[in-house]
Formats: sequence, C-alpha cells, structure tokens
Amino acid sequence: MFRQYRAYLLVIRIILSYKWATFRVRFLPHERSLRYMEALNRKNARRLCHAFMKLKGLYIKLGQLISILATALPSSFRDELTVLQDKITPTDYSLMKQRLAGEWGQKPEKVLASIDKHPIAAASIGQVHRAVLKTGEEVVVKIQYPGLERILARDLRAFRRIVSIISVFFPDAELHRIYEEIRSILLEEIDFSIEARNMRRFRENFAGFHGITAPVLFEEHSTSKVLVTEFIDGCKINDTQGLKALGTDGETVATHLIESVAHQILDHGFYHADPHPGNLLVRKSAQGPEIVFIDFGAACEISETTREGMVEFVQAGVRKDTQGLIKAMRKMGFIAIEADPKVYDRVVSYFHDKFHQEIGLENLKLGNLKFSIREGMEQMATLKRMNITLKDIGRTFHVPREWVLLERTFLLLMGIVTEIAPELDIYEVFIPHLKRFSIKYGLDPSSLALASMRELAINAFALPAELRNMMQRLSYGEISLKWAEAEKGFQLIYYLVQEVFFGILGWTMLNAAWSQEDRGMPQRAKLLTLAAGCCGLLFLRAFFLAWSSLKRRN
Repeated sequence: MFRQYRAYLLVIRIILSYKWATFRVRFLPHERSLRYMEALNRKNARRLCHAFMKLKGLYIKLGQLISILATALPSSFRDELTVLQDKITPTDYSLMKQRLAGEWGQKPEKVLASIDKHPIAAASIGQVHRAVLKTGEEVVVKIQYPGLERILARDLRAFRRIVSIISVFFPDAELHRIYEEIRSILLEEIDFSIEARNMRRFRENFAGFHGITAPVLFEEHSTSKVLVTEFIDGCKINDTQGLKALGTDGETVATHLIESVAHQILDHGFYHADPHPGNLLVRKSAQGPEIVFIDFGAACEISETTREGMVEFVQAGVRKDTQGLIKAMRKMGFIAIEADPKVYDRVVSYFHDKFHQEIGLENLKLGNLKFSIREGMEQMATLKRMNITLKDIGRTFHVPREWVLLERTFLLLMGIVTEIAPELDIYEVFIPHLKRFSIKYGLDPSSLALASMRELAINAFALPAELRNMMQRLSYGEISLKWAEAEKGFQLIYYLVQEVFFGILGWTMLNAAWSQEDRGMPQRAKLLTLAAGCCGLLFLRAFFLAWSSLKRRN
C-alpha cells in the first residue's frame, strides 16, 4: 500500500514541476528556456529511475517499457530511462526451489544433478540459475518469482491510477493506449510458455543458416513459470577481446548480425525485439563464430504489409520519389487514414529533401547520422513557417506499436555495430537482401545504386527543390495568403467608400431636415433628422472598421 502512495506522490511532484516550468519559461530567452527544459527532463527522469529502483517489483520493468513505448515523451527524458536496468536483489534459492517443486510436481533433485544456488542473473520477473540435468546436459533454469501474478495485478492497478492522474493534466498524451500496450507486454512476458514458443520458432527459422541460432529448449522440464534451456558458453557480442580469443573480429560478427536481422524481418516476419549485448552471445563452432540469441521474452511478428511498405519506402527514397514515400508510409501505418494531404505532403517532402541534401543514401553510414536540439528547433521553425503546427503533425502522423518495437531493435543493433565495427557500411550489407525480397512483390529489383545515379541525371533537368516546393504550395492554394493581403486592401477601400457615402448622405439629409423645418413641416424634419442620425451611425461604423483594418495592416 505504501509503495502505491509513494508512486502517486512522485507523479504529482513531477507534474507540478512541469506546470511550474510552463509558467517560468514564458519569461526566459528562447535558448535559456530550452536548456531549462532539457535539465528538468533529465532531472525528473533520474528521479523516476531512482524511485523505480526503490519500489522494485515490476516498476523496473514498467520503467523500461515506458522508455520504449512512450515516444511522445521528450527524448532527453527517455534517454535517462534507457539506463534503467534490472538490478534486483536475488531471491533466496529456498523460495525458488519451492517454485520448481510446484511446477515440476516433484523435488528438483529428481531432475537436477546440481544447481548453483547463486543466480547468474536476477531480473524483475525471475532469476536464472546454472544447473546440470540428471542426464548430464549443462543448462540454465529461469525461474519466475513466487507470487509474481499477485504483485503484477497490484502494480498494474496502481499504474492505471497513475495514468489517470497524468491524463487529467496532459489529456492528449495517449497514455491510456500506452498503458494497455505495457499491460499486454507484461502479461506475455510472465508466461514462459510464450518465450519457449518464440525460442523454438527462432531455431526452426535459422535451422539451415550458419552462424545464427538460439539455445536448445528442454521442453519436458519447461512450464509457464520455469524455462530450462541449453547453457551457452560464449562471450558477449560487444566483448572485442573475447571475439579475438574466438578467432574472429567485430566486422565479421557485425556482418552476420545484420544479415540475420535482414532474414528475421524480411523473410521470417518474426524477430528478436531485445537484442542488447547481454542477449547476444558469440561462441566458437566447427564452421566459425556463431551468434546465439537468448532471452526471447520480447519477440515480435511484423506484418506482410509492413515489410512490403519497408521495401517500397527504401526504393522510393533512392528514386527521390516523395509520393512513393507517402504511399509506403501509409501502408506501414505512419499516416492516419483521415490525415490532411496538405500536411503530410509538405512534411515528407521537406525532410526527404533535407536528408538528400545533408546525407544522401550514397553516404548512409552511422557516423553521418547526427541530431542536435538546435537543429530540431530549426526544423520546427521551418514547419511553423509552412503553417504546420505540432497539433497538425500529431493528427497526421502516428507511430504504430509494431514499428516502435522494431525501431528500438534497430537502434540497439546500430549501437552494437557502431561499437564493434564502426566502419562497416550497413547499407551495403542490407541492400542485397532488400533487393532479393523485393522480387517477391514484383517491385523493381534492379540495382539501387544505378537508380541513384539515374536520379542524379534526371535531377539535372528537373525543377530545383525550392521551386518544386513552391509549386506544391501553389497547388494547395497557399497563394491565398498573399490574396488575403489584397483582400485586406479591398476591405479598407470598401470601408472608406462607405464613410464617404454615408457621410455625404447624412449631411444631405440633415440639410434637408433644416430646410423642411424652415418651411413649417416639423414631421418631415424629424424623419429626415432620424435618417441623418442612422447615416451618422453607419458612418462611424465604417470609420472604426477602416481604422481597425489599417491598424492590422501595419
């Protein structure tokens, strides 16, 4: 109970800090306000990490999933959450032994010849012990903590209340959707039978592929709460000294890794979604180094439509075909069905042209991919000048869950490749697989390099990017902004004409009223005076409208 209230107080404290910040930054210079918000994001993220570590239980896993799925959060906030690792105090083996006995229906000694009572890893869901089966195989036994189901139900209820609290202050953050996704992932992760199925499927997919595999699963000893797999004697994939001891190098291993990801995504439609260095071990085999993927608690399927869209996206990028990019993005679910084409056409065109001007596919290496806050703000300023707001972007673009997990997978892999083989050209390794896969959909399987060269020749005779953008904006009627200035001018003339007309008319009627009064016709004089008063009111109205129009023009 106290854990929940501590979590509620922390959330309220963080919310209040942001509410105060939104007030304070109004009085700060632009650059200083950016630095202030950056520091606040990191401070609150560190505060959250510390609280999660103190609360323990599944809050640590929640923090990790938030950093993955909550793409609406500032990057500086999510960056701090990514350092949150499973640092759980191991549970005494006597309790874990009870879980084993309950799952196996017999004493663990009947199955295991020996087991190391000190776990080799302890996480938020369970811990892993090294053991030897009675039949002599070296294995690792992953055991779920006793009572985890009850803890999960309690923590999810608390998390749902926290989401409700935050939603009151930030109603557009899609937090309830994030909560449902996190809940779904957690419920899957505590079912080890799903992990066993994922591991078995991965091994079958790579059965005929040298250099990539997963541990052997001992199904007769595995349940929904206990998982028994082969012990892998190898080094972490980012251990460069260990790789040398195995007689290989970082570039060779990184090439194998990229090719395996290409097969997982393009051919199998099923991939390991948590490939951090601790889950990728390299061991020596008769045919050379072998990468072993372990821990399949996070493995995902990728739809056929998304895979097809990925191929079309890359090919459209090489051809510099903006409409092809948009079509591919719609196919992958990045553009909402009801989205305004005026928004996504201009946004995609802008970033597509910017990418080719600054990097280009021919220079696509990890070292060329850079981002800074200043560049991000400049891009937002450019979009603002194009009359595109953050709200427009939020309504037009969204990141599907399928892609969020895939994006994180790519980022983890890129981090590994950067560390062990910084000079490796990922593009050259991945493109042959993309070309092979494209044949399946009847897409252009010709050389993408030649297509890129052809585009350079075509662009020599094509409209410059700025002129194309101007023509596109004209086609969407944005010239009406200039016409709006002309309309203001016509309005000013119209009000001035009204001033002259009602002024003259009122003065004429007033003179006529005096004339009728002199002739002894007071009734007519009153009517003419009343009409002159109405003309005077209309004159004043036209005067103030003209003055307001002139003020707006200035």
